[in-house]
Formats: sequence, C-alpha cells, structure tokens
Amino acid sequence: MSEAPAVSIDQRMRADIAEAIFDQRLAPGTRLSEAGLGEIYGVSRTVVRKALFHLAADKLVDIRPNRGAIVWQPSPAEAHEVFTARRVLETSLLAESLPCMTPTDHAELDRILAADIAAHEAGDRQAMIRASGDFHRRLAAPANNSVLLAFLDELIGRSSLIVALYDTRDAAPCAHHDHAALLADIATGDVAPAQAALAAHLRDCQDRLVLDAPATETPALADLLRGPRRA
Repeated sequence: MSEAPAVSIDQRMRADIAEAIFDQRLAPGTRLSEAGLGEIYGVSRTVVRKALFHLAADKLVDIRPNRGAIVWQPSPAEAHEVFTARRVLETSLLAESLPCMTPTDHAELDRILAADIAAHEAGDRQAMIRASGDFHRRLAAPANNSVLLAFLDELIGRSSLIVALYDTRDAAPCAHHDHAALLADIATGDVAPAQAALAAHLRDCQDRLVLDAPATETPALADLLRGPRRA
C-alpha cells in the first residue's frame, strides 16, 4: 500500500488558518502577521506569503497594500451577495443531488443533524457552525460536481466569517430544527418543494444576522491557531 503524500508546511499553515476561520477562532479583520506566522511555523516569510496568497484566492484572507494580510472582513453588501450566491448554488445542486441520494447519504445527514443538536445542547457555537457547514456540504455531495462543490465550500467558509461578524449571539444563525424540517422535505424525494425549503432556510439564516459590524478584540495569533482538529 502506497503512503499518503507528505503535507508541506505551507499546506498545513493554510489548513490551520482556514480551520481557525471556519471555527470562528480567527475573527474578521484579524491581522495575519508574516513575521508572527513565520515564528509559529518556523518558516521564512516567503513560505508564509505563499500560504496567504492561496487563502486570498479562496476569499478567506484579504491582502492589502501597506497593511499586509487580514482575515476577510465582509461588508453588509458582501454578506448579502454571499447568501444570494448560496441560495442559487445550493438549490441548483440539490436538484442534482436529491435524485442520487442513497440510504447511506440519508444516514450521514441524520448523523450530522445529531451532532448539530448535541452542539446546541452544549452551547458550543464553534461546533454548531462546523455541523451546519458539514450539513450543507453533505446535502450537496451526491451531485458529484467537484467544481461546484469547491465553490460551495468557499461560500460556506465566507459565511462563517459573516456569522462571526454579524450574528446576534441570541440564536444560532443556522438552527438544527431548520435542518430537521429540511430533511423531512428531502425525504419525500420531491425536488421543487425541497428546493423551496432550502432557499427559505438560507434566507432565514441571513435574516437572523444584524448587518452592523461590532468592534472585536482577539487573543494572540498563536493561541487562535491552536484549536481542536477536525476528525
């Protein structure tokens, strides 16, 4: 059996930063110091820049002249655009994925929903956000379109930043009971009602946000990158 290829330092750095963003440990607007990252990972600024440019291509990092790299800080207009794009993309993917869903797919969605419920009961917002993203990715996976699924993954990551910046903290922006209701529509196998339910769910997620950015303070960059690894 051949061994899996080794992960380079810049790939690990990109994965760590992306995960910290998705898990909301790195808040929008957080400065990503080249010197600080180089010290954390023991690499040159050239390696750091390579990782940051890849993250910028994924729309998770914004590289600004004379300011360096910061975690993308979406404006209210950009927040609207991201959720509009998600409604268009996810409803289209659902039309492809729903007819292809197997009992294994349905069981996996049920498992993710259970994890979502557990996260809500524990009050673990990072786990809630992670489970929500996993649910939407898994819903689209049977469409088996790698290009669109990669775009969806980018939009979900950007949504996590939007939630970090604009959520009210008094309710989850993507609630598990919404996912449970959506699964009931999906179980019928009827595409049009399921698409309508998904679009309404995503619009509701957007409507729960307060699009007025608060000031944020963050701990040291090294501490923010030390989070629980995904299984």
